[in-house]
Amino acid sequence: MHYAVDYQSVVPHSRRPGTNVGRITERKKVNSPDAGHAAGKARIADITEEWIAAAVVSATPEAIVVCDAEGVIRLWNDGAQRMFGYSTDEAVGQNLDIIIPEKLRKRHWDGYHKTMATGQTRYGDQLLSVPATHQDGHRLSIEFSVALLQQDGRIVGISAIMREVTERRNEERALRARLAEVEARLGELESAVS
Repeated sequence: MHYAVDYQSVVPHSRRPGTNVGRITERKKVNSPDAGHAAGKARIADITEEWIAAAVVSATPEAIVVCDAEGVIRLWNDGAQRMFGYSTDEAVGQNLDIIIPEKLRKRHWDGYHKTMATGQTRYGDQLLSVPATHQDGHRLSIEFSVALLQQDGRIVGISAIMREVTERRNEERALRARLAEVEARLGELESAVS
């Protein structure tokens, strides 16, 4: 049996003090009877949980954003940069207002501060759909899930994993509009026949 293995070497590096984000350093394709086993065995022996976490944060196409209890952005991965347009240097240290539409900010912060105070969120196991704002001002539709971050029994922040779904949302709106047109036309035809 041959294994075809396409793997990436991702190593942690620091973009700014206090962050640990990975970068791809090597990409190889191996095709041999024991490639999968050998490549996997050689790579897994020296991988730590910290390294894995940094590599996942760096390599995932989704936006991963972590904020502290005050709502200040502490981690902003490459996916977030692609999605929202802000570089890591521009986003880290800012609050989430840079991506929250102005009319939704009060509601967001009321809920955020309540969650930080109580340690509970009603959205913990749900996929949320909300509008967001790109750096250039255009509107995005995003879906995301959140996880509360605890240290020594207290909430110290929150993480969000986000996916941009603007195109899909636009297609769904167009489909609903077309369906409404067809239903209206059908109603007109039924009335004309009656």
